[in-house]
Amino acid sequence: MKKDSTAIPMNRFLVPMTSMFYLPRKLSGDSQIYTEAELLAASKFVVVLAEPGGGKTELMESLARQLGTKAVTATRFRHIGAEEENSPLVIDAFDELAKIDQSGIHSLLANACKAKATRVIISSRSSEWSNADTQSFQEFLGAQPLVVRLCEFGENDQQAIFLHHYPEEDFVAFRSEVARFELEPLLPNPLFLQLFAGAYIESERHFIDKRSIFSTAVERLAKEANSSVRSTAHSLTSQQKIDLASEVFAKLQLSGAEGVSTQDATADRIYPTLASLLHPIASRNDILATRLFKPGDRVDQHRPVHKIVAEYCAAHYLTQRIADPTKPLMLANCFAVIAPNNTVRDELRGLLGWMAALGNRAIQEEAIRIDPYAVLANGDPSQLLPSSKRMLLEQLRKFAAQDPYFRRGDYWRRFSIAGFFTQDVADELKPLLATGNEGHLRDLILELLAGSAAIESLQKELCQLAFAAQESAHTRILSTRCLLKITGRDHHADLARFIAEASEVSLEIAAEIILTLGYQTFERKYLSEFLCICATLYPGHQVRERTIGARYFIKKFIAEIDLLTIEWLLDELTRDLACHCGKKYYDCDCLNGISKVVGLLLDHYFKMALAPFNPVRVWGWIENLRFHKSKRQDESHAVQVLCKNNGLRQGIILHVFFKTVRS
Repeated sequence: MKKDSTAIPMNRFLVPMTSMFYLPRKLSGDSQIYTEAELLAASKFVVVLAEPGGGKTELMESLARQLGTKAVTATRFRHIGAEEENSPLVIDAFDELAKIDQSGIHSLLANACKAKATRVIISSRSSEWSNADTQSFQEFLGAQPLVVRLCEFGENDQQAIFLHHYPEEDFVAFRSEVARFELEPLLPNPLFLQLFAGAYIESERHFIDKRSIFSTAVERLAKEANSSVRSTAHSLTSQQKIDLASEVFAKLQLSGAEGVSTQDATADRIYPTLASLLHPIASRNDILATRLFKPGDRVDQHRPVHKIVAEYCAAHYLTQRIADPTKPLMLANCFAVIAPNNTVRDELRGLLGWMAALGNRAIQEEAIRIDPYAVLANGDPSQLLPSSKRMLLEQLRKFAAQDPYFRRGDYWRRFSIAGFFTQDVADELKPLLATGNEGHLRDLILELLAGSAAIESLQKELCQLAFAAQESAHTRILSTRCLLKITGRDHHADLARFIAEASEVSLEIAAEIILTLGYQTFERKYLSEFLCICATLYPGHQVRERTIGARYFIKKFIAEIDLLTIEWLLDELTRDLACHCGKKYYDCDCLNGISKVVGLLLDHYFKMALAPFNPVRVWGWIENLRFHKSKRQDESHAVQVLCKNNGLRQGIILHVFFKTVRS
């Protein structure tokens, strides 16, 4: 296949680091976006949170390089401490330590305190970091850490990563194939992107289901990547390598170990010897030469390439053992380790989800009984039997009744359950959608429902939520997105209802509908009338608002419109613009809203249009606008151009002067 014609130049993203490919990351925290350099300048104490596979380890290595040190895992640092005092500490994978010892944060921070660290940067999965840990951080180190999250990779970044690994492939075609299984929301995660890309090539650019995607990805990781390496008589096949690695991964996860060691002298509980985990076999070290493993901190240590891969492989091994009559593993014994006292160990929720996806009915039902959300959020729930799907939804309802905010730190996580919501579970969904808006369950269902086969059977319930003014903005928006996925529905009628309501939420939804249907399909007059209605949302200049950002959707909507349409809208909205209240200009609110909307249009116009500008036309746009507060150049692109473009400013002054003289 040919390379995508819209490919992004690599030098825009790639940071050369020996043989590595790395895209500099951005992070969000305290309502700000930081580059890596800005993050290091902002605070000496930082906690980085991200989802599994989000790129925490690569980021920590990048930050460590910038600080002239090396990143160390939290588990290793807890046992060994700092190599030297008065130096920066970059500590990765706190969540791996938390799964072994809930109080591990205290040992880690105590070691950092003893080392008199000049900086402390810690990374963790968000689900393993709590406010209590932040408080402990402050108590030990005497400073509140800056807690930030990794910003997701945008589509341009995703394309750069994809084309780096597969320069002759078509990124658009790959993305389209991934979208067929509703896995597109996972592409911002770099590990998923690489796994899916590898599986895409291996499956001849056609996926069957989510389970097959992961299966193919693991097969690709197990194959020898270097064609110049010859196989020997005792070499293992790819399947044998996968089977042995899966057994190792299962034992590592159940024991809370981090990796394996090839030397008895350096082995410990965190890095047991490979020989202690596998039966004697001459070629067992072959699995360490695959991409299923990556080097550890020492030359004789090896770790799973990523926990997500380890979870899938470990689940496959355990479900096979449970179902194998010749080497049976008792289901009760296995789950006693995974979920002691019927409470799943946090670090094993991904393993549990994949066991449900890969296991038989007994495994599915036991996993659902213990932790239905873990089964829904991990693995491939579409593989569940119809009876298990219904049981899962019922257990989720009971789960949410006991703990309405059960998602906690996992609330922001994005995942896919393609193929789960089918027509045979639609009836079970209706009571879940009818529940109150307290808690996470209903919005979770709405997030995952968009695009599924069950939507058409739920139109009535979705309409009730979308058009109910008393519902939360998030619920109404999610419901509308589901309705927009229904082919043949009269979306223009829905749009008219939202515009007629004319509230901040309904107009935000209307803006999204217009953009989804394509603003180009609407007459320009319709767009101008819509913006006039949006202008009514702006209050009088003396009103103090409690909600910040409620009208931000207007700016986002305008940002999608092309230059010619923007110019037409500016002409239309400023034609015959005049005050009608008769008050003094400092008391008048007649033009407040429309002036704000025109100001946003002007900002977007000056971002897209190239000089020279027509001063007569620009003056026609701004002549009758009325603002009660000023804006700085860094707050408005239009203000910046009007201040810095001498030709435009002088042309406006000259035009106004001659106009005044003639009158």
